[in-house]
Amino acid sequence: MATNHPSQACSRAAFRLGFRALRLSCVCLGLAVASAASLLGQDAGAVHPDSSGIVGHLAAHDTHEPIGSARVTLANTALATSTDSSGQFVFSDLDSGVVVIEIRAVGYAPGTWRACLTPHHVLHFADFERRRQSGMGAFLTQEHIERANTASLVDVLVTVRGVQQICLANQCVAKMVRSPPGCYPQYFLDGRESSAYFARLTPPQDVKGVEIYRGSSETPGEFQGSNSGCGVIVIWTKSSP
Repeated sequence: MATNHPSQACSRAAFRLGFRALRLSCVCLGLAVASAASLLGQDAGAVHPDSSGIVGHLAAHDTHEPIGSARVTLANTALATSTDSSGQFVFSDLDSGVVVIEIRAVGYAPGTWRACLTPHHVLHFADFERRRQSGMGAFLTQEHIERANTASLVDVLVTVRGVQQICLANQCVAKMVRSPPGCYPQYFLDGRESSAYFARLTPPQDVKGVEIYRGSSETPGEFQGSNSGCGVIVIWTKSSP
């Protein structure tokens, strides 16, 4: 979910506010000077070493038309800007960490979006958000995982309806409630098929997002496989390439 190269639409979050909704696409940058300067359109000398930044695009959720002249602020700071005619806005030379983006546009209720700026990474959540907005499957964000504060990933997974914990010998595993005995989910780790043993031992504090599909009927094509009928669990780590 993170890469050292920019992506055209790195994050999407839909704000369903009042009778209209906003769609925000962001590239959250936490790069060394040369890369950050290039992506933010600045001279390398003007960017602080290891600084972070945000390049965003605001559009109407229903029509995808860009929204210009919207007011964009970072909560609890004095930083503010406006979107241009293409819906784009930029914040540069930011400290790494969690930021809250607040947006106000004429004809829309205020919207809020939380992002985590990580040193030396471009955060890529486009596909995660696209699948979440489809309404199929269950999704756990980093905020949910941190709030659960569990010792194992299995303990986080069983907070999802339709997922249960089965303990065999000296280990406990996640299993879909509707799956027959002996039918256990297929795991993907950072987009690649993984063994269940390796994936489920991933420490919760190393995970930034999880997708849970409880059967083949709700599993997207990119995660379909011979075992998808038993469910699919997709884990995205903070160090994903």
